[in-house]
Amino acid sequence: MVANVAYIGVILLAQAVDKNLSAHHSVIKGTNQKFLYIQDFYTMTYGDLVGVPFIVVAFVHLAVQDITNVWWGLPVVVVSALGFLKMCLGKDHKPDYGFPDIGKISLAGILHLFYFGIGIGASAMSVWAFFAGDLWGPVMWVALGGGAFYIGCFILEIWSGNFDPLKREVPITEEEIIKETFDETFDRR
Repeated sequence: MVANVAYIGVILLAQAVDKNLSAHHSVIKGTNQKFLYIQDFYTMTYGDLVGVPFIVVAFVHLAVQDITNVWWGLPVVVVSALGFLKMCLGKDHKPDYGFPDIGKISLAGILHLFYFGIGIGASAMSVWAFFAGDLWGPVMWVALGGGAFYIGCFILEIWSGNFDPLKREVPITEEEIIKETFDETFDRR
């Protein structure tokens, strides 16, 4: 639990020192959508601080029982992190603290990729163990509670619009694109 909070603190610190991020809650150019920071996401605040540690308890329990659970989880970690990266670098991803512009990733975004991959890996292995009958008793209930809590946070993200795709409301002209590219290239604030 302490390592989880410490790592989220490192991601928050990376976000805080990044001077290339748009202002918190500024409007994304060409849209009516807000630029979101870590603290705007239910899954990154409540879900990661409460739900994920309970899921990891189950995974640690499984790893202590049999270390091969860790090795089976590694491909899930890599595939899920790469899948998340591909999705967030896509042209329809709404820019945020981790992916501040289409096709770009911040240090906080890189750090979150590892966290995301490990969380999905631990979750997938715990779900597998649950259905295989290898996860039972109080540890199972703790993991199910953590998973249910995280799913609740995920639903809140969808409901709030935090996970909406990028919606261009105002067309950007070729001149604006050239000016924006020029400004980003030569403006060294």
